Amino acid sequence: MGTDTHAMVEQVKIEHVDELTVSFTTRSASKSGTPDDCLLKTFRCAISEVWTAPIPGAPPPVAMKSGAIGNLFLSRDGWQTISEDGYKIFGVDTDLALFKYPNAAAGPRILNRLAVRPSMIAVHGILHGSDRRIDIDLVGPDAAQAQDIAWTGAAEIEVKLTARGSYALHGHHETSVVRVWPTRILVQGAPEIDPTLSGEVDLLSCELAGLVQHIKFAHHGAPIILTLTQDGINAFHVVPGLADTPSPRPSSRPSPLAS
Repeated sequence: MGTDTHAMVEQVKIEHVDELTVSFTTRSASKSGTPDDCLLKTFRCAISEVWTAPIPGAPPPVAMKSGAIGNLFLSRDGWQTISEDGYKIFGVDTDLALFKYPNAAAGPRILNRLAVRPSMIAVHGILHGSDRRIDIDLVGPDAAQAQDIAWTGAAEIEVKLTARGSYALHGHHETSVVRVWPTRILVQGAPEIDPTLSGEVDLLSCELAGLVQHIKFAHHGAPIILTLTQDGINAFHVVPGLADTPSPRPSSRPSPLAS
């Protein structure tokens, strides 16, 4: 093979591997053109389309074993695989599918970390085990004070509810944790470095944000750390250079729960 034959699918979960094929789950591209159609789907391709050896200067490849989560380096043919119901891999028709590996001559996408005090973190998505669409504001009355949410694009997120939120969703007042596949995570707020500014980003937009995010706070109104592109930084009107040091990619309205 040539030296620039593969592109990285960031954050997949390996479901099954045998001598000939590998199946994995990851975020799909949209069929309709709207973010709400980017779903968690299972894809399958020949193992020969996967670059499994470590690549100098690149994130480590995902282990070829069931349950492993990480970066999958796929050939052009591998990227063209579709799910059984006709979905493509997220980023297949964008510059996320940058075929620079294993040579890795091109530099990685540059991301910045920005501390933001959120006035809204609106999660729109699909409730686990159903096709029910839900909306919840993580700093609203339906969400618990403390949250610890890891978004990778390869698995659902867990949202902690208040008794009010649980009742709205389940019809009872017990506080609970729900699993959601998010299709949008809209963050509004002010950058910690200048509370007079404000902005909004969708953390699931690859133009504005990194493909991996960790939203963690102990109480509503506490600052969170966002991993953003320069366009994402600009959305908060932050002067270039005032955000945290750039790093390569590693690779308020109450919202009703039921929509």
